[in-house]
Amino acid sequence: MSYTITSKCISCHHCVSQCPTGAISWNGVRYEINSNVCNECVGYYSVPQCAAGCPTNDGCQQIVPTDYWDSWFVTYNKLVSQMNEAKQGNYWLKWFELYSERLSQQLQASICNV
Repeated sequence: MSYTITSKCISCHHCVSQCPTGAISWNGVRYEINSNVCNECVGYYSVPQCAAGCPTNDGCQQIVPTDYWDSWFVTYNKLVSQMNEAKQGNYWLKWFELYSERLSQQLQASICNV
């Protein structure tokens, strides 16, 4: 599978300096990866250096397969990981505490009215 430079690229030049095969070049508008030259750093590194060195983490991505379900799961897994990393860890705990407190107040009020 090949890699590509996405629209998230900030043109920082890190990928060009990291690429051991020289597969990344500037086309006058943006960087692009020559898929005929790119070997995903096999024989040089254990992971592709364009993706590993990208400061945006999304500027250099593996080309997603065109199969519907493969792309669906890629999107799903990315969204789930973003949700897990979000700083809203206490949201549901606070919500539950507020909900249980209000429910308790309503139950006590209804018992007192009986």
